[in-house]
Amino acid sequence: MFAKVWRVVLDNFHPFVIAGPLTFAYHEAVYFGAWTPWLAMDQFEYFKRWKIQPDKTPSKEMVMKCLTKLLKSHVFIQLPMQMMFYFVAPYFGFSLAMEALPKSRDLLWQIPVFFAIEDFYFYWVHRGLHHKRVYKYVHKIHHEHKFPFGIAAEYAHPVETFFLGIGTLLGPLFFAKHMVTLWVWLFFRLVETVEDHSGYDVPWNPTNLIPFWGGAVHHDFHHKTFEGPYSSVFTWCDWMFGTDKEFRKHQLKLRGGSESLAYPAVFRGAPNERSLPSKKVD
Repeated sequence: MFAKVWRVVLDNFHPFVIAGPLTFAYHEAVYFGAWTPWLAMDQFEYFKRWKIQPDKTPSKEMVMKCLTKLLKSHVFIQLPMQMMFYFVAPYFGFSLAMEALPKSRDLLWQIPVFFAIEDFYFYWVHRGLHHKRVYKYVHKIHHEHKFPFGIAAEYAHPVETFFLGIGTLLGPLFFAKHMVTLWVWLFFRLVETVEDHSGYDVPWNPTNLIPFWGGAVHHDFHHKTFEGPYSSVFTWCDWMFGTDKEFRKHQLKLRGGSESLAYPAVFRGAPNERSLPSKKVD
């Protein structure tokens, strides 16, 4: 499958277009496509039972402001970065050649490794952005949304966009050398970050089956409290470095005082305040 699609791409586009504008168009399609289901859920009262902050729904004005600034950031920050990648990639041995196409079996181990690398990098950069000497100048923009929604994932200061974007590229630069691998990785990474900011924790989400997966419950608490947890994907960094203490206290109250012995491996799907009306949550 990869071979047929990639042959069409190579036959119709110059390498500069593939690495820059085409990758940008792919990013936009995946990013906003991943947001669509969560946006649709916001329109129906039925789905509020799985909303982490059930009484908080973004207004149309809030969404439009985010969308407008986000598109400017994408066009004037991310697009130039992606076009620059064309000139930088050869120094890292990156290829667009047919004979270098990745095999499916390689992607099966590479994507989890990319997630682990990105998560570790993101944890420390994100934690640093919360330092009192830095926060108000850079990361405060991303925290305009105390109850995030899908496309708020990339709503950020240009400096933050640049440095966190580096983390997304580290895995492919270390362990893969082909644009197709980068595209496959971008798909999973974008779907993940939009989910993290969706504001929902639905029981049928397949990511509930992934060990150590933080998901929207993990990241939504961060937006609500402006402190840990700081990881982008998994729960282990916050657990190991002690930046999830308040999150865990909150979870204990929501769960009526019980916590999984396997934490952080199983810590998803905590009920929200509405589903536990007899429990008072601070």
